[in-house]
Amino acid sequence: MASKSTDVENVAAKVGEVSLSESKGSKSQRKIVIAIDASGHSERALRWYLNNFHRDGDHLFLFHAVELPTIPVIGSGELFYKETLNEIIKEKHEEIKKLTLKFELIIKKDNLSATFNARDGDPPGHNIVHYAREKDADCIVIGCRGLGSIRRTILGSTSDYVIHHAHLPVIVVPPVHH
Repeated sequence: MASKSTDVENVAAKVGEVSLSESKGSKSQRKIVIAIDASGHSERALRWYLNNFHRDGDHLFLFHAVELPTIPVIGSGELFYKETLNEIIKEKHEEIKKLTLKFELIIKKDNLSATFNARDGDPPGHNIVHYAREKDADCIVIGCRGLGSIRRTILGSTSDYVIHHAHLPVIVVPPVHH
């Protein structure tokens, strides 16, 4: 049986929500959630937003859904389990720091109003939808990997999940075809 330890801190808890810029405070401001991860797909989605959809006064919520692997607990391997999970959590914290810095450079360069947040615990699609609802977002922008229909059916697709469960406009930025 696979499970996550309940006595280990939430991976993203130490990050919390980090403001990457000063809010412009406009009442007509749109709230845009942009799903980000370490892939080039999310950076492409942000750049697409900047080039095609951005309006002055928008506030961006850059959101990273942390995926923790499931580690099987076998017999009396609790110590091994905790050590392994703690190492994974340490790696995920580093990943979150790198993502924050990477996207902070883009945000500051373009003088945008943005907040960064990372969470774990649920599948990425569910986390993205929940976060967008929590922030009362006007739109979600997400990149996709461009899986074929068979692979998408077998593996699932975060963007498919978001489209079908967000109940607000979702912009899916496709991969670049060569």
